[in-house]
Amino acid sequence: MPDSNLPAFWDERYQLGATPWDFGGVPQDLQAFLKKKPKRGNRVLIPGCGSGHEIKAFAQAGYDVTAIDFSRQAVERARRNAGPDLASRILLGDFFAYGFEAGSFDLLYERTFLCALTPDRREAYRDRVCHLLRRNGDLIGYFYYQTPNPQAGPPFGFAWGTSDELFGRHFILLKDVAVTDSLPMFAGHERWQEQRRTSFGV
Repeated sequence: MPDSNLPAFWDERYQLGATPWDFGGVPQDLQAFLKKKPKRGNRVLIPGCGSGHEIKAFAQAGYDVTAIDFSRQAVERARRNAGPDLASRILLGDFFAYGFEAGSFDLLYERTFLCALTPDRREAYRDRVCHLLRRNGDLIGYFYYQTPNPQAGPPFGFAWGTSDELFGRHFILLKDVAVTDSLPMFAGHERWQEQRRTSFGV
């Protein structure tokens, strides 16, 4: 079975144009967040950035944006979409191993990265996010709720309640609303959430 935890899995899909998770723009909830909460100079990380449509939106809202993906095909596409001024902010590398310092970011934006990971990697994702966010930093974005089927994914959704078990103590949930402009593969199962990093584990 192909392994979605490996770059080759995603390189092949970009090469084939098989990218049903690619929104092709900036979704409504993020647009509203950036309009309401522009942050001049705040540091944001976009892991698993894919085609990187949101990179320019964060930069235009005043954020100091960094994006990373381990798929070379994705990074090349994101650099084209973001343009030459932001291309150097898009890194080819492994989110889990790249040499970011602890507390490097004020905000981390999640969009189809966590659900692309097999469920056994979720604790590693949470711990890495906690390591990279400053205390009281925010994890925002889109979370997919659907009982995971290891044979059918990705995407791998959360069964209800399991996200609370994963993020509880480490984060305070500030906002949780249904998404109204989901792509077909996520429709009816996607939530926009804003979570604040606690001092637990710091």
